[in-house]
Amino acid sequence: MRAKDIVKEHLRRSEFDHEICILPVPVAALMSTQYIARMLEHKDISDIDLVLIPGLIKGDASIIRKRVGVKSWKGPKNAADLPNVLQVIEKIKFSTIFPADELIRKAGIKDIEMSLNRIEKEGRKATPREDLLVLGKGEKKLFIGPHFPMRVLAEIVDASIMSTEEIKKRASVYDASGADIIDVGMVAGGGHPEDSSRAVKAVKKCTKKIVSIDAQDPEEIICGIKAGADLILSIDAENMSEVAEYTVDAPVVVTSSGRAHVLEKNIEKRISQLNENIRRARSLGYMNVIADPVLSPIFSPDLCNSIQAYLRFREIDTNTPVLFGAGNVTELIDGDSIGANLLLTGIAAEVGANIILTTEGSVKTKNSVSEVVKAVKMITLAKNRKSPPKDLGIDLLVMKDKNWKEEMFTITEKIKKLSAKRNLEPAHDQRGSYRILIDRDKNEIVMVHYDYGKIKPDLIFKSKEPDQLIGEAINRSLLSRLEHAYYLGRELEKAKIAILTGKSYVQDQELFFGTN
Repeated sequence: MRAKDIVKEHLRRSEFDHEICILPVPVAALMSTQYIARMLEHKDISDIDLVLIPGLIKGDASIIRKRVGVKSWKGPKNAADLPNVLQVIEKIKFSTIFPADELIRKAGIKDIEMSLNRIEKEGRKATPREDLLVLGKGEKKLFIGPHFPMRVLAEIVDASIMSTEEIKKRASVYDASGADIIDVGMVAGGGHPEDSSRAVKAVKKCTKKIVSIDAQDPEEIICGIKAGADLILSIDAENMSEVAEYTVDAPVVVTSSGRAHVLEKNIEKRISQLNENIRRARSLGYMNVIADPVLSPIFSPDLCNSIQAYLRFREIDTNTPVLFGAGNVTELIDGDSIGANLLLTGIAAEVGANIILTTEGSVKTKNSVSEVVKAVKMITLAKNRKSPPKDLGIDLLVMKDKNWKEEMFTITEKIKKLSAKRNLEPAHDQRGSYRILIDRDKNEIVMVHYDYGKIKPDLIFKSKEPDQLIGEAINRSLLSRLEHAYYLGRELEKAKIAILTGKSYVQDQELFFGTN
């Protein structure tokens, strides 16, 4: 189906009287606003109230109004998005410069932020003081409670063996990704109290967010608190007495582990141990307790059973805040994290969790913090609307689209059809060669130029956009062959896709999407 047919179908279903003007140009984006104005001057449009032109057309649509006396706006870039425009055409003031779908998206983002702010304010009013847990002080106060959105805790895995600069870099990334709490994760086994202190101080220097420490070693916990940690994770039957003198004034996450940090597999025994740990913690003076029934990975020993533990705990205790360790699952499945994070966030909300912990401890879980932050927004809106997390104006669709937008192959004209069989052979370009890399710290594409026959580069270009890089190569006359221009453009687009999806980019190799 061609774009004109898609437009006809959508307008046929709409409530608007309309007329479709088809101009003799095969690709809409090749038209200009001046061309459209010139063509409309020769038509009778006296009964038309609005001219809506394709969003990809270059130029300012106001020239159409000047020429023909009818208000003109830019519509969506893609004909498939026309229904979305028609739904709000009387509510949103569209533009003569910017495509309508971009304005709808921006308006949607604004509405989403307003809704989330409203939910946050209503949470303050709806939560009784006795059910409210406050982390931090002053400007960085963070409220935890049943009527607030879940808070995202981003753990820096194995922070104790990282350099101070690497800790700061990770903390800054997690902060920018939207995490509410940044956690210093210590290496299992303990024995590094000086690194506990160093890591907490490093994080506090580069963020105003709540800082927590996840350790079982009493000395590491004590040093973390002395360094300024606002929250302690992994207090259990084994270590709470030893650290109580130093930590009772701090909020703590109490897990369901017993002596020697052993976690019961039986759900009833696990919940019994958790309740005993909480009772004992409060008897030692801990007033701000968060419960962690502990989420287990799939078959290690049992994800579904551990979810049952959360549900069982909430049946017994409806007030104590709960932490949900989603990172325990995402790190131990070889699947894309984005869908798993959304599903786990939804489960966390259904079992009554107040804090969701995520990690970026491996290549496959990179960007999990931003994914969970977005997932929490989606789930918060869905919960507020009492609906599934869809049609919210915000989504986590990356590898697939919600709606089909491409034009179907339906050419019926008598045109000679050829099968392309000839492969493009590599060709040397007298204007030089290129190496393509990615700067992952800045998410930029790096294009390195080598003069013909040289082994040392003479120019380095950086940008997030392939168009800008290929434009530099053309404008500086650093390309002389069409085959080379095609090759360079293809590699630059691959690099951009790798940045957007989290895939590895290797020049001259395909980007594989789960085809094995």
